[in-house]
Order: sequence, then structure tokens, then C-alpha cells
Amino acid sequence: MKNTLLLFFAFMLQNAIIAQTKAVPPFEPEQYVKSIIQELDIPDATFDKMRGKDYVVQLKLFLNDKGEVVKTSIPNDEFELEPYISPIVKALPNFTLVITDGVAKSSMYSLSFVLNEYSYYKLVRQSAIPVVGMEKFRDKVRNNFYLTDLERTKLSAAKTKENYDVVIDFIIEKDGTLCCFKMADKEMEYFQDRMIRAIKRASKKWIPGKYNGVPVRTKFTYTLTLKTDFHSLNI
Repeated sequence: MKNTLLLFFAFMLQNAIIAQTKAVPPFEPEQYVKSIIQELDIPDATFDKMRGKDYVVQLKLFLNDKGEVVKTSIPNDEFELEPYISPIVKALPNFTLVITDGVAKSSMYSLSFVLNEYSYYKLVRQSAIPVVGMEKFRDKVRNNFYLTDLERTKLSAAKTKENYDVVIDFIIEKDGTLCCFKMADKEMEYFQDRMIRAIKRASKKWIPGKYNGVPVRTKFTYTLTLKTDFHSLNI
């Protein structure tokens, strides 16, 4: 039993030492990627070529003994994004140092993420708004959305919930047009085409969101609540 415990503690100590020999990004990897995308400004001509594709960015970061990114590399950089990404990661906070035998060492950190029409957008304070105004937009969506008699009967009969939320995400382009519609709940994908028609009829054009005063692509999430008594909709 004693030998078993000694082996266990030796194993834990070895793992702790190994863990200290790897550089650690300043944020969780997911947040680190979001920070890159937030500042990334892909030329419109380049992004147009990327549309409809899931482009995997295989980013390699070369770190010095202070945890600073001193060089970046993207193998097979089809869309030549490295010049746009490099200054962004160099401006982000430093990595936690690599420690080998108690000494800080330079190292390399690899990070892969997907860029596509759904993931490339900005988080902004000045959000996009419909040209008709948000209140009128919501009213028009409710008026343009419909349920068939059969659908109303089925939902009324089920009554597993008092409310049914139909949630859809979409992107507002820099020019205020809409694209990349995607239902948040797969169970509600049945309503996707109907929701898209209702949203586009409510406001075909939007005033785009701005980041540092410049129009950018932004994401918008819209929720339409269906009540089992259906008094919330003009249907």
C-alpha cells in the first residue's frame, strides 16, 4: 500500500512538472480565438472568396522567453490571412512562460480554429438595427409569421410547454443586408424558412453595427415566442 501511494505521488509530481513546461495562453483557447476574430479585418474581396467554406486556420505562435509572440505562421495559408492575424496576436497579453528546469524557455504554441460566414463577426456596443426601427420590426415579424391550422392543433394538443421559443441567429453584413440564418434549436428547424421570410419582410435592410466607428459584420439573435393559446401572434 505504501509503495502504491509513493508511486501515485511520484506520478502526480511528474505530471505537475510536465504541465509547467507548456506555455499557457492569457485566456482560454476559445476566448483567445474570439479576441483574434474581434480585431480581425479581412478585406471584402478576400472574404467573398471564403464564403460558403469552413476555412481552418492552423496558427503557429512562436514565443520568446518572456511569453511574447514574436512570430506567427499559418501553413497552407490559402487566403493569406497571416499578415492580418500576426499584429493582432502580438498585441494580445503575453503567454505564461514555459519553464524547463526552472528556466524560462522560448517555445511554440499551436492553435486551430474555423473561419466561416457564421464565425466571422464582431461584438459591438453600437449594434445593428432595422431601418424600420426595432419595435416596428418585432411587430412586423409577428404579423408576417404564421402557423397552419394543423400546427396550431398539434401544439395546443401537446401543451408540454406554455411557451415555445423560436430562436434564430443571423448575420448583418457591412452594407446592412442579412445572411447566414441558422436556428438555435434543431427541433425548431421546421420553422426556419418561415422565420427567414418573416424577418426579411419586416426589414430588408438594416443599419449595420459599428466597431471603432466603422461598419462591420455583426450577429443578431431573434426570439419569437409562441404561446399555446396563440394570443401573442396575429394568426
